[in-house]
Amino acid sequence: MNPYKEQQTLVEGPGLFGSYDALQAFSKGVWLPLPKRKMNFVPLIVCTLVPWGLFVLVYSLLSFQIHYSQPILCNISVFVLLVIVIIILVKAVTGRLRIFAGVAPEREPSWWIFFALTLLLAWIMGFHQGDKNFSATSRYYDLGNLNNYTMVYPNRMLGQQLLDAGIVQFAPGSQLDVQKSMGFKNGKLFCVAPIVFGTATPVSYDFWAVGTDCCSGSQADFSCRNYNNPQASGGIRLMDSANRAYYRLAVQQAEATYNNPQA
Repeated sequence: MNPYKEQQTLVEGPGLFGSYDALQAFSKGVWLPLPKRKMNFVPLIVCTLVPWGLFVLVYSLLSFQIHYSQPILCNISVFVLLVIVIIILVKAVTGRLRIFAGVAPEREPSWWIFFALTLLLAWIMGFHQGDKNFSATSRYYDLGNLNNYTMVYPNRMLGQQLLDAGIVQFAPGSQLDVQKSMGFKNGKLFCVAPIVFGTATPVSYDFWAVGTDCCSGSQADFSCRNYNNPQASGGIRLMDSANRAYYRLAVQQAEATYNNPQA
């Protein structure tokens, strides 16, 4: 077979040899247009929606009620999802390695690797964010296990009477005594102010409003959220046990400074 003969047949025709028309004909004969590949929308939808759904599922399992009330079932469910992701990832990697080795009977879908990696990323992000969010939502569920008290007079009742309190609604006329507030500094400022009823001196200062970085620490200038809101008439129990000791030290400083009756 003569290759030059094939090239000659591509440019055969009167007046073409050695001319610009000959080059045009030669180009058209060698570079043939390839058929356009159709875009497969199914993998596109799968690679977009399934990882997103996995993230939402893992995040929801770790963030909300099931993690609080059924922690073992929650953890088993989350790690079963991880096993499924690992199986998909192993299948995708194995398929690509077989192609590179030349032993695959047919070409594996090229989007499997991307799909598996996005699933793994979605699981990791869902696990991290869900576990982080649970540190906040668990306090809400803890409050639900405690009692609610209404019409509490801070000048009549003692803290020992409300040891199981989660939410306390004080009687109308209760307010903060900002003039007896105090701050304790340990990196952040832990600010406290006693809750009193009218101008009467309570038996002991057992109820305190608290907050971080909302006072100077050097004078009585408590200005934490809603400290001057006339509609604010209650509060929730401090559920952050990590900082409770620092607030307690601020209360002790206030008791020593203002000669308050000890709680």
